Amino acid sequence: MSETGPDGEAVSAAPLGRLPDSASGTETSPRDGEFAYFYRTSLRGLVAFLMWLGASAPLAAELAQDTMVKAYERWDRIQSPAAWSRRVASRKLVRAFSRVETSIEELDFEPTSVLPSPGEAAEWERQQEILYLLSGLPARQRQVMAWTLDGYSPTEIAAELGMTSAAARASLFKARLAVSRKMTEREGE
Repeated sequence: MSETGPDGEAVSAAPLGRLPDSASGTETSPRDGEFAYFYRTSLRGLVAFLMWLGASAPLAAELAQDTMVKAYERWDRIQSPAAWSRRVASRKLVRAFSRVETSIEELDFEPTSVLPSPGEAAEWERQQEILYLLSGLPARQRQVMAWTLDGYSPTEIAAELGMTSAAARASLFKARLAVSRKMTEREGE
């Protein structure tokens, strides 16, 4: 059954394939709902991933947000959103680093909706420890460790980075060995 609008024309309750958004009264597609869920559950992890790669907190937040915009634009074509977003964001980070002529220094940390709040100090400290441990690694080892810390296997990492599984495992082994040495040195201090 259809209703009539103010001009007497037929108006349906909701177009096929679209769902009402209870918060705003507008309609959203299932695609928008899927992306919204991905955004809510993945943004902070993407920021942490970029920080593990060496980005400052503000830069990581900016690149993660830019990546999410790009993901929304291409949402229907992305097969593995988590891996895709990390690949795109890490490329954005490399471009950002290459544009900077001097070393990138950490900026004053101000909590935002994307970054941890002061109440999450323990998690922030743990991430700072990880950043310290990863800071001395060569770029490829650091990259493989960042993907590993995000839960990817060496085979998945190899596929995403265009390398062999053996090379990914070797980089991971060397990175773990270097991190272990750094932890031992730090305990001795």
